[in-house]
Amino acid sequence: MKVTLGWYFKKVRIEGLENVPRNQPLLVAPNHQNAFLDALLVGAFIPIPFHILTRADIFNKWSTPLLGLLNMMPIYRIRDGYAKLSQNDAVFETCKDLFRENESVLIFPEGNHGEHHYLRPLTKGAARIALFSQKEIDTELQVLPVGVNYFDHQKSRKGVVVVFGKPVSVKSFAEQHEEKGAKALLELKEAISDGMKETLVIPEETDDYERKKQFIFQKKNLGLTFNKLRNYDYKSDKKVEKLPRRGRIAKILNPVPFYFIKRIVSNANDPVFHSSLKFATGLVAFPVWWLFILLILSLVVGTPLALFTVFVMVFGLFYSYS
Repeated sequence: MKVTLGWYFKKVRIEGLENVPRNQPLLVAPNHQNAFLDALLVGAFIPIPFHILTRADIFNKWSTPLLGLLNMMPIYRIRDGYAKLSQNDAVFETCKDLFRENESVLIFPEGNHGEHHYLRPLTKGAARIALFSQKEIDTELQVLPVGVNYFDHQKSRKGVVVVFGKPVSVKSFAEQHEEKGAKALLELKEAISDGMKETLVIPEETDDYERKKQFIFQKKNLGLTFNKLRNYDYKSDKKVEKLPRRGRIAKILNPVPFYFIKRIVSNANDPVFHSSLKFATGLVAFPVWWLFILLILSLVVGTPLALFTVFVMVFGLFYSYS
């Protein structure tokens, strides 16, 4: 995943790995601006293994065995029906058992995905799991805020900055729960929200949000650190840079993979899925296409010319989106 994500994105910057605790229970809490690409980015670069709480509607008799091998567990939402919400009790018990073994669990506290760079209101799910788990385990549980900052939510060969923030200790909130009740839960949710905002280039929606987005997330800023992006003087920029259009070269040299990507993405009504589907489809389609061309041309014109042709195809792809 590290290699393939490095191919899909022009620049992947990872910051804050020193904030990730080892050998203790951890609830990993990233923002959710994309589909499964968010979990891939966190999972590929975080230095610990973890289990993932995933929307229940993707689990069926065919997918459940595979998702289980990937340490994914279903979590039910109101949209799945009130009757099914009770099934979350068993999932929460599983989380507690994992925390007792000093293992980690990932949850998206926003509860759903959205194509915005700023943090949306959190649900109570993450705070509830953390608070009630802490009350039943001896080891200190921490919530790790993570910010996934995309330069573009839909296009490939752009930049992404993944920031691991400072952990939020749950112990003090659990100790106050008997006295404060629901207020302690809300305070923990607010602390998680504040921690997550510290990992985002644009933490909140403002009147000039669109201008910030346009001028901060430009190609010329790909090499900037998280702090420099967050403090970027976007007001001094006069116009958004224009990038050369060279995509036709890649599409002429690799028509079949681009055809499949276009067909699959066009069937996704939610644009938040576009980038994830492009990544997943390309991960299979391009290698299969290149291997097919290599085998056919090796039989027809010989291996040297076949290798050269495939090299041109690969080079053309990266040149077009450089």
